[in-house]
Amino acid sequence: MEAAIIALLLADARVKAIAGDRVHFVRAPQGLPRPYGLLTVVSGTEDYTMLGASGLGRARLQIDGYGETYKSAHDLAEAMLAVLSGFRGERSGVTFKGIFIDSRRDLPASDSGDVTPLFRRSADIIIWFS
Repeated sequence: MEAAIIALLLADARVKAIAGDRVHFVRAPQGLPRPYGLLTVVSGTEDYTMLGASGLGRARLQIDGYGETYKSAHDLAEAMLAVLSGFRGERSGVTFKGIFIDSRRDLPASDSGDVTPLFRRSADIIIWFS
């Protein structure tokens, strides 16, 4: 699912215009120019019936836009959400049954004493896939 989400995001002109190819899972490479996006699987489960696994999966994914300004972090996060919110379809062999925004929040990503401030816009989405 992770590669399919990255492919979906990087195929979008708005995300590409803001972040180029700087969208990664879990950790950004050191020294990566800003803004950039980070994605983290927070939780996931498989759906079961009385006969076993149904083939349907559910994941909670955290999306973070990081930037040197609040606006750049916010704009990237919102661009990624615009691509994913309500998406249904197939990418990279994964069938997305539905992607839904669960929550949004603004968080400091660095202490106020840091030399280079870093801003973060975060959101959780729920993904149903097979």
